[in-house]
Amino acid sequence: MAATAIVISIENEKYHYDQGVFYQENNGGYTVVEAPSGATVKTIPSGSEQVVINETTNNYYYGGTYYEKSDDGYTVVPPTSGSVVTNLPEGAEEVKVGDQTYVKYGDTYYQPVQVDGKNKYEVADVQDADQ
Repeated sequence: MAATAIVISIENEKYHYDQGVFYQENNGGYTVVEAPSGATVKTIPSGSEQVVINETTNNYYYGGTYYEKSDDGYTVVPPTSGSVVTNLPEGAEEVKVGDQTYVKYGDTYYQPVQVDGKNKYEVADVQDADQ
């Protein structure tokens, strides 16, 4: 664990945060975990991209995690359906739901889309994900 990692407590769970990655202590070591919703950090990595959803919602995205800017810093929020990002982190996998193929990372489903001739990923609202 890097000396620069900060400790964040959410619902009595301790997380360590460093450079856009969240960790939890596990068997004397640390395991990378999904970002806990509600966690607030002072800064996000410089490689973060701004995700514009509508006139009132502008989130930031980095490594599979969505952040909303607040007075205290950046708070982890669930992805908003319709958000479009340029890339997905390592570990994303293709899954089929009915006749549709999505790319899933964590609990979020993405629909591959073309925007201005570039491959991107749009957050999809998948209801029947357990089929």
